[in-house]
Parts: sequence; C-alpha cells; structure tokens
Amino acid sequence: MNLAKLYHITATSLLSLAVAVPAMAQGAPTGPWVQMETSSAIVGLGGQSGDGQLSLPNLGTNCVYPFKVSGFGAGIQVGISRASAAGPVANLTRLEDFPGSYSATGGEATIVAGGGGTSMKNNANNVSMTLTSQTAGLNIGVAGQGMTVSMPIAPVDAPRVYVLEFGYNKDWLNKANKAKIDDILAAWKCRFVNIEIVGHTDAVGKEDANLALSINRATAVRDYILGAGVYPTRIAPLAAGENNQQVATTQGVRLRANRVVVVTIK
Repeated sequence: MNLAKLYHITATSLLSLAVAVPAMAQGAPTGPWVQMETSSAIVGLGGQSGDGQLSLPNLGTNCVYPFKVSGFGAGIQVGISRASAAGPVANLTRLEDFPGSYSATGGEATIVAGGGGTSMKNNANNVSMTLTSQTAGLNIGVAGQGMTVSMPIAPVDAPRVYVLEFGYNKDWLNKANKAKIDDILAAWKCRFVNIEIVGHTDAVGKEDANLALSINRATAVRDYILGAGVYPTRIAPLAAGENNQQVATTQGVRLRANRVVVVTIK
C-alpha cells in the first residue's frame, strides 16, 4: 500500500471534519484567567490570605481550578471587608507552573492602566498575572515579600492511548465507546494536552469507501468530545482507512480489532 496515503485526508474530508471554534461572549476571557478574593480585613494589615480560582477557557468549558493565596490584600484601607482582583495569566502551558511565590515585576508594583492593579511574576518560571482590582477605589494590596499561590496538582493516572472498537461497517458510538470517551474527558479535558483521533477500518471492501468510513468514525468521536466542551483547536482528527492496521491482514479479512478509532493524548 502507498505510504503516502497513510493518514490521508482529502480536501472534502477535511471540510467534513472541520468544526468552527465556538464564539465567546463579548468581553469574556479566551485565555487563562485568575480571580482572587480576601475578606475580613484587619485595620492596617488587610486580609493577607484568601481564595481564588484559575479558569482555563482555552482548554474547555468548566475548566476551573481553585487555589489558596497568601500575601494578597495586605494593607488594604480601613473599612473594606473584602478585596478582590482578577486578570489574565500569561505563559502558562502546564498546571504545575501556576502555584508558587509571586513577586511584583521589576521589583515593584506595576500599576495597571485605570489604577488599582499590579503585575506579578512567578519566581520559579515565566508565568505572570496582571491583576486589576474589582473593588471600586481600592488599590490591590500585596505583602512586601509578594504573594504565594497554593494549588495542589494531582498527577493524572490514566492511559495516553485509547482504542474504541466499531461493528462491521458501523460509524456510530455505542454505549461502551461513550463510556470510554467519558473516561478520556474526566482525565484529560482540563489538562494542557492535545487529542489525536485516528479512524481505521479493516481490509474488507473498496479502499475509498473504507477511507470515508474511517473519516466518519473519527468524526463521531470528535463530535462527542466537542460536545463535552473541549476547545476545538486541541483536537486533531485524522483518517487512515484500511492503512496502518492494528493487526496486519490481507485484503478481504474482516477483523474487529482493525475497525477502531485510536485516541492518543499528546
């Protein structure tokens, strides 16, 4: 078989697999975003600690990680019972890089246009956050030593390759396939990984028909994952048809092990 045809997608096939990136609400963050809040301010000291959440709309819907922050809200003015701030997070490509100690960039607070803000950088890497006060008339208070974000990250104990089997000439997801994709989503939806989806067939029938069938199988898996809210740019759908079989056979051999979609986490 011509190796050039492996993982081949024709222009028509590519159009059939393409899914438009969903429109974001006007003004809604499209990248990593942080919100934090401290309460019970003490005269002259401020709250000094509080809670926050890291939102990752660039990965998918409902990708939110809570965290604790200390050193935030220091020295806020008398009479303020709660201080809050929010802003974008830059240079974040791994969850593990977000927690840590942050200092004001340049050694001092950088006031954001409009007042009440500061730019903070993680002392261990290039992750930074630009915070703007969400409390009217209040400058963001940060302790002299900066602030510390605590967000435990549990390692993912899940496979990186999943194989979904299909019935003969079938291209829809059965209950077992959906359950396996749900496992993929539970482990990987809100992680900084990409998802490769490759459709396969056995060697029964015409090659062009098998390529179309493998496209339909890959599309079914992709559509299910998109329906769960995974951001489309993270998904790479491919089609191999009867090429690159899981179990090599001669032409005309019907084998369930070759009627699959392989999902690889990268």
